[in-house]
Amino acid sequence: MSEKSSGLQFHHVPYGNFKHEYEPTGELAEVFKNTDSDFIKPSLIEEYVQQVVEEVAMSPDVESQKVCIIDLLREENILKLLKQKQIEGADKEEIEKMTLFWVKKIKSKTIEELRKHLPGDLLFFITQKQDDPSPHFNTKSFVVDTRTNQEFFFKESAFSFKQVQKQVEERLLELQTALKNSANPEKEMPFIIIPKKIGKNNRYGYPDQTTLSYLSKKENITPVENVISITKENGFDVEYLTLDQNDANRTVTAILDCLRGAKFLASNGLTLTDLNTIPIGKNFAINSNTGRGVLFDLDGLQKVGTSLAFLLGPKKPDGKIERSVVAPEYKNFGSGEQEESVATSESMIWEIGDSLSRLSNIQSELLFKSPNFFANHRLVSLWERLREFSKKMTAEKPADRPTFDICISKLEEIINKFSEQK
Repeated sequence: MSEKSSGLQFHHVPYGNFKHEYEPTGELAEVFKNTDSDFIKPSLIEEYVQQVVEEVAMSPDVESQKVCIIDLLREENILKLLKQKQIEGADKEEIEKMTLFWVKKIKSKTIEELRKHLPGDLLFFITQKQDDPSPHFNTKSFVVDTRTNQEFFFKESAFSFKQVQKQVEERLLELQTALKNSANPEKEMPFIIIPKKIGKNNRYGYPDQTTLSYLSKKENITPVENVISITKENGFDVEYLTLDQNDANRTVTAILDCLRGAKFLASNGLTLTDLNTIPIGKNFAINSNTGRGVLFDLDGLQKVGTSLAFLLGPKKPDGKIERSVVAPEYKNFGSGEQEESVATSESMIWEIGDSLSRLSNIQSELLFKSPNFFANHRLVSLWERLREFSKKMTAEKPADRPTFDICISKLEEIINKFSEQK
């Protein structure tokens, strides 16, 4: 297992969800729009397209060609085609947003030009990456080690403050060390992704802005969210599915495994926020090869017993944290109150318990509306038992919540009873 890598370069899939992107307005926008020919440099785009075509032609196979395209379409490479303008009196943040907007425009024009030169299968690959409505690092963003051809999941942290990045990096290294102390970490602790490499990455092509990034072994995993719900065409609204007995068992067992992963974190003095997501199950996954549940987003790692350095969680339309799905001990974080919020391991029990409570309520309501309600007594009983126990997991005070061992034992009992019923 590799430790922290100095100068690690991450070449990742462009995020590419441009449907709800920033739109420039005002006088500054007019300056940008009225200088297209000078600003975007069409001749340089044509030259760059030729460079892409030539490098793709030198790649030995289709997969290598795809990796080559991914690399050359990174924002930091596209940014080099952009003629920077010094506009006096303009807000720096506004210029950065507008620059990113034009980088995306240039990328779009570059892809349009590539259509004239590349075969259909590679064009489909490019447009698929750009049009994906819900990019997620676990399945959509990966890197390839060109020396070994091994693929890794790529995760770019959302934090811009260097102090927070440093703290999260320290926690990732602690987790890496804890897993490394196991004789066979992938077998002994399959419930948490293992950060193989930890490094820095330029944010959106700006060389003066870096983000913390990490790699983990590429696995065939499915977010629980995708098992229990479907996202509608607008990319925001979610419709929950009525789970049959197999999917119910699979989902609850996966969440139980994630609880086992949370126990491992707690035993090493770590805690993880952003487990209780909207929709449910965004950060719980099922490994299709092993059938195990796995925690796969480690952005929220913090040290138990220390002052909460940040708080991750689902956002409301105004951009603020949705406090209803945050553990009670964290609800005043960032509110301006003098008392500090302290990171607890019990917050993970609360978040997983609340996820189970919400899932149970949703499934019970869907079953109640079903014409086969009375024929589904096993499922009705399962969701009722989970809902009752989740009340204990979501006790207001951390000390009043059951321990990890008690929670794991009780959920095992509920699952076993469900499996035994006929």
